[in-house]
This record gives sequence, structure tokens and C-alpha cells, in this order.
Amino acid sequence: MTRVVRPVVRSFGAQFAREAAAWALGGGHSVYWESKTRARLFVPKPDGSQTDLGLWAILDLGRSRYQVLSGGAFDGLASVVVPRSSHWIVKRRAERDSVIAGPTRKLSLDCGTCGSCCRSNEVVLERADLERLRERPELIRRPFARRRADGKIVLVLLRSNDCKHLGNDNRCGIYELRPNACRSFPIGSECCLYAREDEMGLYDGLPPEGSVL
Repeated sequence: MTRVVRPVVRSFGAQFAREAAAWALGGGHSVYWESKTRARLFVPKPDGSQTDLGLWAILDLGRSRYQVLSGGAFDGLASVVVPRSSHWIVKRRAERDSVIAGPTRKLSLDCGTCGSCCRSNEVVLERADLERLRERPELIRRPFARRRADGKIVLVLLRSNDCKHLGNDNRCGIYELRPNACRSFPIGSECCLYAREDEMGLYDGLPPEGSVL
């Protein structure tokens, strides 16, 4: 069991800049609607670690760069403009967290009983991964891996969309050699929470309307 403190997402209108800033300064994530069609995500400045949940919330929106503001209500906070195509994502995050009080939430997650991130998730093998797998070269070709049209090598998924290396006990069959994408997957991040929702129907907060629990 792993204990994490995850940020809670709130949505704020343009007239509530100070409240949005205070929420993010308290450790939460603020979706600040500058207008009906333009939103910014504010998070605490990422600390440079691979497990920073603010950075992963940004990456999950398809953004790789962020701006740290200087001065004003949002001084010191990291910010990105939310792509219009991702507005539904931040709205859903805020809806999910609307029943949670406070900007952060303590959460206990047991990866050994989950395995959601090992399903329906394409894992691209980096150069470091290929070097690590040299001791077992059969793992970088079929039936364990395949080459995409762009030349990248990815792990093979079964028809069930489970990773071929995921055992019935939710343990990784190549754990010591697992790719960097698997090693760095952030527990308690937005991508972790979404995988748990999508694969197992587990919602940390309010489930979407019409969902079956």
C-alpha cells in the first residue's frame, strides 16, 4: 500500500482570481476560466522530480512546457493554457473533486491489486530500455514487442488490452527489466486516477453522470 497526497481540482470563474491562486498555493490544482472559451490550469511550481503530480497533470493535457508567473495573484505558480480539446478533461476533474474538501487529499493505493496502468497503455521502448533488455533480446521482438510504422518499438498488448507481461496476480513478469515509462508512472496522478476509472470503475470522488457503480 502506497500513501500519496494528491491535489484536488477546483474550477473558478474569472472574478475569483484570488481564490483560484489560494487554492493552488495550498497544493491544489485550479482551473481558472478567463472567459467561457479560455481556461488556464494553475499548479504549484513543479519540483523537478519525475513524480511531481502537477507536472503530470500538465503532461496529461498534451502540454510539455509551462510558465511560472512572477507578480500578481498567481505569483510563483506554474500555468498552462488548457487546449480547447481538453476542456472536457479539466471540467471532469473538477466535477470529480467537487465532493472533496480542501486542496489536497490523502490517498492509499495498492498497485498490487490494481494493475490498471498495465492495460490499454502503449509503452514505447526508449534507448535505455533497449540497452537494459539486451540480456533478454527476445523481449524486444514479437511476440513481446513490435515495431510501429514510425520505427518505434512498443510492448505488445493482448486482445484483452492487457500488457503481455501482466500476470494474473497483477504482477509484472519483467519487473526488474521494466521500461522507463513503467518505472516512472506516477502513483496518484491524473493518468493513474483515469486508468483506475476506465479499467476498474474505481472513482476517487464523484463518478460521472450515468456511470454504473
